[in-house]
Amino acid sequence: MSDARYRIDGPSPLELPGPRTDGPVPRIEVVTGAEQARAQPPRRGPLSLALWFLAAFALVLVPATLWNYARPPVYRATATVLTKVPAERNGVGGSEADLQNVAIQRKLLLGRELLTETLKRTKAAGDNPPPTPDDLRPMLAVDPVPGTNLVELSAEGGPPLLLAGLVNAWLDAYEALRQREIEARVGTELTKLAEQGDALEATIAAKRAALTRFRERHDIVTLERDSNRALQRLNSLQASLADAEDAQIKAKAQLAAVEAASAGGEPLIAEQQATALAQLKQQEAELVVQVRHLRKRYTDMFIQNDPDKRALVEQLERVQARIEAVRHEGAQAALTAARREAETATDRRFRLQRELTEQKHVASRFSADFEAYQDLKSDLAALDEMQRRTEGERVAVETKAIDGYPQIEIIEPAHPPRDPVRPNYLRDLGLSVIAAGGAGLLTLAGVMLFDASRRPRRGPPMTGVRIWDDAVAGDHPSRLPGADAGARLGHQRGTPAALPRADLSGAPRRQLMGGEVEALWELADDAERQLMGLLLCGLDLPEIGALTAADFDLDAGTVTVPSDARRIALPPALLTLLAGAAALPAWPSPAAADELAGRIPLLALDAGLAHAAEVSAEVLRHTYLAHLVRQGARLTELHQVAGRLDAATVQRYAPLSPAGASLPLDRVDPVYPVLA
Repeated sequence: MSDARYRIDGPSPLELPGPRTDGPVPRIEVVTGAEQARAQPPRRGPLSLALWFLAAFALVLVPATLWNYARPPVYRATATVLTKVPAERNGVGGSEADLQNVAIQRKLLLGRELLTETLKRTKAAGDNPPPTPDDLRPMLAVDPVPGTNLVELSAEGGPPLLLAGLVNAWLDAYEALRQREIEARVGTELTKLAEQGDALEATIAAKRAALTRFRERHDIVTLERDSNRALQRLNSLQASLADAEDAQIKAKAQLAAVEAASAGGEPLIAEQQATALAQLKQQEAELVVQVRHLRKRYTDMFIQNDPDKRALVEQLERVQARIEAVRHEGAQAALTAARREAETATDRRFRLQRELTEQKHVASRFSADFEAYQDLKSDLAALDEMQRRTEGERVAVETKAIDGYPQIEIIEPAHPPRDPVRPNYLRDLGLSVIAAGGAGLLTLAGVMLFDASRRPRRGPPMTGVRIWDDAVAGDHPSRLPGADAGARLGHQRGTPAALPRADLSGAPRRQLMGGEVEALWELADDAERQLMGLLLCGLDLPEIGALTAADFDLDAGTVTVPSDARRIALPPALLTLLAGAAALPAWPSPAAADELAGRIPLLALDAGLAHAAEVSAEVLRHTYLAHLVRQGARLTELHQVAGRLDAATVQRYAPLSPAGASLPLDRVDPVYPVLA
């Protein structure tokens, strides 16, 4: 790897963002690691790629073309036949499609008997057909025309003249077979229909006699179910029972009302005693007026001593006693009448219920008998309908005979074909060309992928920034302490013990770029990442070496620095790493932490960073603090993250602070990007 350095100085040095001060202004050195040139295999030329394409193209096209034109031509001769079934037989118009009949005709056309007759007729015509029906059947096809009664008969093969004669002989044999079949079936069908009609007539006579006897035996008066006596009586009893239940409910309600009135002391009187009670009350009212008048005029003693006046008072008392007696008798009479009415309604209801239960049994037996009667009637009607249909069929067979059976009509006979139906040589040739072209392109892609796999990958260049104080700006970086070690480290690799360590005392610290930190993080193992993550949280190496497992609070996501007890929030990536770590921390002692920090320059060397020897633990911590200051963090609050810092150290970060007022730490992002 070669290093390229670019020194930016002169009258107008490049200044970092921040407020202008009267002090020294930092200088910048941009360090770029160039790509390492490697020997590459030569690329294939267009002629070589074309040869590969043509070879694959020909390897596919030539066999495919030979196979295409080696296939013999196949001819096809067709004839169209109309199969007709009369409307009287199929239940639909003769012009409508009968799929069942078409399927039957197709089965007959490919039968062995018909094919044998076809071979005989073809040989008689002087042609040379296949020897057996099994050899002939694969050549023939029967295809119905959708939605019609048309059937297309076809033969495929060669030569064309044989195919046409074969199809026409097939049609002739089919017509002859159909004619023989129809003539043979007419006589058999007439005999069968006559026997069936005689048997039906005897069965119908027996059914009618049985139906009449059943009707008389079970008292079925009418053919209407509800018009018979048993069911009428059942309906009448149901209506009477409903009325009796209503009367019982009313009587019980009246009895309950009378008993309640009697228990409550309300006056009750029967209708026949109401007149007498009214007269007594009238007499009582008159006597009360007279007695009240006497008592206003005379004293009780005077009234008792006067017989006439005493008689008037005694008469009033007798009338009042009679009223009470009449009321009592009326209440008893009303209660007795209400009880008698309730008992009468209850007895009538029970009597009707018994009669209804008996009548239900009678009606149930009648319903069963009536259902049996209806079944017998249905059977008789079915037999009558069957007899009529049989008689109609017999008449139709006698009158129409052959015309009543399915017929066929040849719409178009077969003619010798002129052109083959397959194969399509031109189409298949085009497909072969396309397939050959695809094979050629796939071959080119494979060759190019093979060449690409042999060509080594080129690593990306790395660019870094080194910042120098003005106090040393006049010195070339190569004269700084540690520069010779960095140059040697850039050209050789060694163990950590043999690696030269840069002496950065009094020299400006290097600030790493985000890409450089990310490159270190990618190459580090888990122990090294623990150390680097804590450095990028603001802890220095002595503080990290003093940490123990008790200082980590993974639930709260913090770590406590033992030296000053400050709590530092752990970034997400570091917290995830620590949660899955086998040992926390990964170093058992401060010496182990120092040894682990000594591997950071090696990581920088492996990552291809310029001046890898300058990349140390202090540089990572300095890079993190510079990251906070560039966001505008207050310099006076850096100790909350980095611990105690002297004023001179804090002052070195002042040129990095942006213009304007600084921000408190809680308003800047404390997580370094690689740990987010």
